[in-house]
Order: sequence, then C-alpha cells, then structure tokens
Amino acid sequence: MGEEPVSITPRVSDVATKDEKFWFYDGSIVLWVEDTHFRVHQTVLSNSSEIFSTLFTLPQPDNNQLQDTIEGCPIVQLHDRSKDFRDLLNALYNPSHFDDFPADAELDDILNFIMGILHLSSKYVIQSLRRKCITLFTRTLPATLEDYDARASRGKLSSKHLKSNVIMRAIRLAQETDVPIVLPFAFYCLARLPSSRILEDKPGDISWQQKTVCLVGRERLRYAEMSFSHSFLLGFKPALTCTNLLCAAARSPHTEWHLLEASRHPHPLRPYTRWHALNVCLECVSNAKRQHSQGRQDVWKCLPAFFEMGTWDELRAVCEV
Repeated sequence: MGEEPVSITPRVSDVATKDEKFWFYDGSIVLWVEDTHFRVHQTVLSNSSEIFSTLFTLPQPDNNQLQDTIEGCPIVQLHDRSKDFRDLLNALYNPSHFDDFPADAELDDILNFIMGILHLSSKYVIQSLRRKCITLFTRTLPATLEDYDARASRGKLSSKHLKSNVIMRAIRLAQETDVPIVLPFAFYCLARLPSSRILEDKPGDISWQQKTVCLVGRERLRYAEMSFSHSFLLGFKPALTCTNLLCAAARSPHTEWHLLEASRHPHPLRPYTRWHALNVCLECVSNAKRQHSQGRQDVWKCLPAFFEMGTWDELRAVCEV
C-alpha cells in the first residue's frame, strides 16, 4: 500500500505579506488584514478605541493557518479591507493627516480620502477620526445655510463640481456609515438633475426607492420656490412703507417669476440677484430682500422633510453620538 499524501497547511506568513510602511520593529502586535500584515503598537490602537482595547484581550479562535506569534508578536485577524486599514493607520499615526488635505478638493477626492477612515472609525468607534471625516464631508455637502452660501459664492456647488455618480456615491457612503447630516443637500443636488439621469440604472446608483423619494422631493422643491424663497416674485406686494403708487401696479416681479419658472430644475436655495429688474422703489426692494432671505431660511429648515428625513437637529444628533 502507498503512503497517504501529507496535507501541509500554509502558515500565515506564507499567505500574507508585511506592509511596507506599517511594520514597526518595536511593534507589539501583528494585525492580519486580507493578505497583509501590519505590525503596530497595541497601545496606539487601544488608546484610540475601546473596541480595539477589548478585542486585543480576547482569545483568538482556533485556526490552523495562524501561527501563535510572528517575531514574538501575537497575531489578530481582522475582517476589513487592507487598503481601508492602511488609511486608518495613516490617520492614527500622522496627526497632520487631515491638515495636509487640500482645502479646495472636489467631492470625489474627499470621498477617496475619507472612505476607508470613515468606515473603520465608525466600526471601531474612533470618534476623533470620525468627526474629522464628517467635517470634510460637510465641506462640499453643507449642513447649514451659511456654509452653503459660502461654498456657492466660490462656485463650488455647480453641476461641474457635483456630478451625478459622485453624488450617489456620497449618499451611499453616508448611509453605510450613518452620517445623515450630508443627505438633505446631497438629495437636493440629485433632485436638480435631469429626470432621464435619475431614471437611469447605472452601477453604483442609489436604490429605486431612494430615486422615487428624490423625484417626489423635486416637486416639493418647486413648491418651496413658489411659496417660500421666491414668493415675492409670484405674489409681489409693495412694502408697508412704500410711497410710490407705481409699485402697486409693477409687472416686472411677475415677469421675473416667469423667467425663473422657465428653468427646468427648481432651485429654491439660489439667491436672487436681479433686484434692479423689479423696477420698484428702494423700500419695496428692501422688503423683497427680507422676504427672500426668510424664504431661503425656511427652505433650508424644511430640506430634510422634503426628502423624507428627520429634522436637522435629529440628523446632527446621530452624527454626534
């Protein structure tokens, strides 16, 4: 009789390689993530996350692929993406990691930068890194009207800068990592896209249910434009302090509304600037500006509700947990 073949189980060192950057000679623990080993300092990770602190004290499951140690360091296997974990370590070991990120970066670049860190800082409850990611996230998808105005004044909120596939990617990331504070404005941007694009079925798109919410929200944005932010055009009334009898019969505001209405996509947050075209007195212009300012604030306050979300305060509270 022939001898039975001997099955040799590969050692962990045979199926994974050392990371070039995060393999410290004085590291105290080896993290096995996908096909990569990271030799890092247990105290650095434990001090940043109670999850890590607890994890490192738990016995590892029996696995005949695992050696007890590598170069004297215990091994812990994590079920994450090695790229994401490398990004997380970059942020943990480099205090200026976020400070070095360009201030004028586009949304796509921001998503590439924060995606891995946001996923893992949320998973392992590293609040300091999660907050930094959210701050970057809201740089392009603002959570306040003041931030929106500041960003819009620099021309950073146009369709050139916010493409449909990038917006949908941002929405998916926000939902996966529980960052709802960026969703109202993201859906606002999406609702202003052509219907043909929203109804396309492209890889990476949001769900059809969410697209339906988006299309319903678009109709609410048109109503908000009529009833809140630009109502001073549709139903113009002279200021109480107006002494010019011609203002009461002015037709220019209604003409301006028709020009606005001709736009294919509602944009109730857009600041109105053609005050000279109203052809009314300064008192009436000042009154219209006050109405417009209040209307835009009302639109912003209602923005989450337009897309079936909670209030701004409720969304913000989720991110601050």
